[in-house]
Amino acid sequence: MKKVNLIISAMAISFALASCSSDNVIIQNEGGGKAVKEIIAKNFDPEKQVQELEIKAKEELYGELGEIKIVYWEGEKQMEHVYSVEKGLQEPKETFASERKMTFQMQKTKTMAVKDFDVEPIPQKVDEAIKLMPEEAATHNLYEYSFSFDKDGKAKQNFKINVTKKGEGKTQTGRMVRTNYYEFNFKLDDAGKVVIVETP
Repeated sequence: MKKVNLIISAMAISFALASCSSDNVIIQNEGGGKAVKEIIAKNFDPEKQVQELEIKAKEELYGELGEIKIVYWEGEKQMEHVYSVEKGLQEPKETFASERKMTFQMQKTKTMAVKDFDVEPIPQKVDEAIKLMPEEAATHNLYEYSFSFDKDGKAKQNFKINVTKKGEGKTQTGRMVRTNYYEFNFKLDDAGKVVIVETP
């Protein structure tokens, strides 16, 4: 668990709340995984072989879908292709690590067709994770969820939930609002069970 201090303007919070609509996808809510699956099918080639799929929320403490990213290889270049809720489907581009030849951060691993990543159960996995959290947690917001493979070709699922604690409300100084929150990291073990990942 990692404690983080978030500072944001009151105007930005008001804008975020005002922009929420019934059409927005809250990833961890019931039906959120199915909605994400439909967005993936609409925007990416279902047969595309990729080594990583990442789903990310717009904000640290709001679980609304922000972007979906796939990572794949074209020859010796590691590429990424991003769908942004705000900007739509972006042009594919070389990853930061690949562009700068940071080979220690890149590895060609097993790949899978985009259509075969099972994103529908994400809300259930988040529910399992919440049951492992301390009782003093007040809110739980899925921030990112990733599917990838290790060097041996074993499938991995990792995700991060940001949590606020009971009794630790927002404090405001002028137009700036300060909120403490805590990062909890999870993964699926070999049996597909959700477990907490201990971080320093």
